This record gives sequence, structure tokens and C-alpha cells, in this order.
Amino acid sequence: MARPRLVERSSQNYAECAQFCESELSRLATMYKDETSEMKRRLIRDSIDHHIRRYQGYSIKGNFGSHYTVVGVTGSTIFEHVIPASTARDMVLDGSFTPAQALNIPTCTISKLDDDILRRAGMVSSTPDTRYFFKRYSVLNIQIQTHTGTNIDPSTWTLEDHFALFK
Repeated sequence: MARPRLVERSSQNYAECAQFCESELSRLATMYKDETSEMKRRLIRDSIDHHIRRYQGYSIKGNFGSHYTVVGVTGSTIFEHVIPASTARDMVLDGSFTPAQALNIPTCTISKLDDDILRRAGMVSSTPDTRYFFKRYSVLNIQIQTHTGTNIDPSTWTLEDHFALFK
């Protein structure tokens, strides 16, 4: 039997993807705690990264684009993890994020130019504050809105606000 080449996007498939990826992150985090081989621990971290990125590519980017977007962004854009995926992975492993929270870390559509500015500022794979995650964008002169078009104040918007909006 040939496998289907395309999985249709639907609320049922988004829910199945979330359930599967949450389960895998839980399983992998347990494996990581019990593992003593550094090579196997590296492979487990890589697997967690894969599931976070796969979920976000399918269920977030493929569903509504990103959690947030820069107001008026045009041209070449980047689907950006405001909290780096590696940080979310490490927070699952240390127990400060649930698997569901790691899968739903804030993402933002920014311009390629803004991404270059972040890169030059050393903010591609790091963040100064996970609670006030938009502090990472303090080097940019931008306004942020939710995926539904509601403007937010990035200086006061917290991770708790994000998770309340995106349960």
C-alpha cells in the first residue's frame, strides 16, 4: 500500500500532531534523564528539536503563519522563534516547560532585514529574557501584532500572556 503524499490540514490533524509531539517530548525527556551516554543524550536532544520544529512547521506556520508578526512586514520574511527552539528544548529537559509549552513557544514573522539585524546583535540563537521574550527585539524598531491583527506592547507582553492567548 502506497503512503499518501499529502496530509490534509484540518483541526483533527493539528490535534493529532500536537498529541503525538507532546507524547514524544515527554518520552524523550524521560529517556534523557536516565541516559548516561553523552552521544545518546545528544541524539535525544536532536530528536526533541526535530519534534518542536516539525510541530511548529505543520501546526503553526502551516495553520496561521506565526503567533505574531511585525506590523507592515513585506518582502522576504523569516518564520522566527522568539525564544530559540534550543532554549525551549533545554527548558523541557530541566522541567521548566511542559512539552505543550515547548511546542507553542512564541514565533514571529519578521523581515529578512530584521533577521540580519538580530544576527549582527548576537540574538539569533539566544534571548536575554524568556519571560519578556520580546526583549530580544529591542534592537529592532518594530511594532508587533498577534496573528489575528491585535497590536501588543512587546515591552510588557509576557510568556504568561502568550500561553494564555495560545493555549
